[in-house]
Amino acid sequence: MKSSDSPEIVSAPPQFAEGRVAQGRDLEWRITACLKTRIPELKGIRITVVGSTAVLRGKVRTVEERWLCLKCCHHVPGVARVVNDLIVDEQALIYLNPEEE
Repeated sequence: MKSSDSPEIVSAPPQFAEGRVAQGRDLEWRITACLKTRIPELKGIRITVVGSTAVLRGKVRTVEERWLCLKCCHHVPGVARVVNDLIVDEQALIYLNPEEE
């Protein structure tokens, strides 16, 4: 077989890859906007979007705050699944409830 007989490997046109990347960025932006609206003091949360799955990572202060983050994500149009990788900060819990010692 001659080298000219084999098909050339060509990369896909960039608009196909860009569409998925843009969609993921749009979901990230909408999730971030929802979280900032509902929990303005929230910091240190990383949002990653893969397809229609949102992954939340970082520390939150309370179990309620974690629940609210997850609920916000579920209500964003385009998010089909949410992966919870949020950790409740035990130090914050101690400072919020000092009488429970």
